[in-house]
Amino acid sequence: MAFKRPSLPELMTRIDQDMLSRLPDAKAALAVRLTKALATSEAGAVHGLYGYLQWLERQLFPETCDDDLLHLHSAGVPRRQPAASVGPVELEGSDGAVIVEGTRLQVEGIEYATTEEVTIAGGTATVEVAAVEPGAAGDQPAGTSLSLVSPVDGVASTAVVGADGIQGGADLEIFDSWRDRILLRRARVPRGGAKGDWEGWALEVPGVTRAWEVPRGMGPGTMVVYIMADDSPGGPLPSQQLLDAVHAHIEARKNVTAHVYVVAPIAVPFSPQLSVVPDTAETRAAAEANLQDLVGREGEPGGTLLISRIRHAISTAAGVQDYDLQSPIADVVYDTGELPIWGGATWAGD
Repeated sequence: MAFKRPSLPELMTRIDQDMLSRLPDAKAALAVRLTKALATSEAGAVHGLYGYLQWLERQLFPETCDDDLLHLHSAGVPRRQPAASVGPVELEGSDGAVIVEGTRLQVEGIEYATTEEVTIAGGTATVEVAAVEPGAAGDQPAGTSLSLVSPVDGVASTAVVGADGIQGGADLEIFDSWRDRILLRRARVPRGGAKGDWEGWALEVPGVTRAWEVPRGMGPGTMVVYIMADDSPGGPLPSQQLLDAVHAHIEARKNVTAHVYVVAPIAVPFSPQLSVVPDTAETRAAAEANLQDLVGREGEPGGTLLISRIRHAISTAAGVQDYDLQSPIADVVYDTGELPIWGGATWAGD
């Protein structure tokens, strides 16, 4: 039988009755008033101790511990640290002008520093830069214009992000994601290349939000690892830079001879057609939120979205009293490598 923490009124009554039972004249008015005052004071202190014991119990398990104590359960599962965005930028200027390592450029308050020294030749030069502050906000698409923080002799004041873009930035891992990986590690101890290890290794790389492994995906002796970067400004599909980083990370940890392929899934938009009752902006938004969550949680490369799960997501949306799902009308099956991504709902009658 589980222990039940006494409430504050229950503790007050217990202590009061215990003290009264020990007094020679339990019915004296003064004694009654005194014991109630003492019982109230002592019960408050005891109730606080019960609460502290309950808090201590929660800290014993990663499922329930406070965020700031999660590190106590994280042996072997370090928190993913923020990563700086990197990529090429193109500058123009006079031939022979030198751009030294550490030259600063900026756009919208975000600063970048060159990671090498280059010299202008033929009127242009391409140089690698890295964001000064790590984080996903440092990613920039190709063609973005950057400006020099301080002038450089013989070099134009503006630069343009190269065709590959500035990519690879990632924020500090949120606690919920870290907690999930800790629980996964406890349920599935790594064994150097056994089932589940490959997915776990991929998830250790900053920027990776989801991963799947397919043994023998490219034939005997191979392992295919699919990854996604849902939180990346350029996501949800991963950049080539992230694919390369995950491949290098896995190669450094595996102790088996399997040939590893780290690839992006083939994104297939999932866009159901439906109507809801009552048909309001709030119920539509709730239904879409549930469906998007379903696709994110249960979608996997080459998997199946069950029609029963799709219907359940709609019917349990806040405020939805009834609905009509026109499409899909059966389980949605995806081919090898295909992954459903949320494409937005189409509303009947619009």
